[in-house]
Amino acid sequence: MTHFPDDANGDMLQLLVESGFRLQQEIELDFYIFFKRQDKAEAALSAFTEQYPQVRLQLALDAASQWELKLSKQLPLSYQAITDFETELEALAKKLAGKYDGWGVQEPDEPN
Repeated sequence: MTHFPDDANGDMLQLLVESGFRLQQEIELDFYIFFKRQDKAEAALSAFTEQYPQVRLQLALDAASQWELKLSKQLPLSYQAITDFETELEALAKKLAGKYDGWGVQEPDEPN
């Protein structure tokens, strides 16, 4: 049985392992940053595009009238890789008046 630190990342990784994901596999993870103002969100989109040219970015207005920046990146499914990247994102988001709000992953399509 794999044990992870007792925090949000550890809990999420434990759930993923229990549902069949393999640790260390490269997978596209989605990271979320929220902004209260459109101009701040658009400036952040430019800054994140420059900082992380290899990731996919989407900006949209959510149901709570906040601007959501979704950053999708291939990473190994490991606690350290996710936590390290998350730390970078949080620091940049804070500088740009955004609030980092965690990560998630799409369930893989089931083979037919």
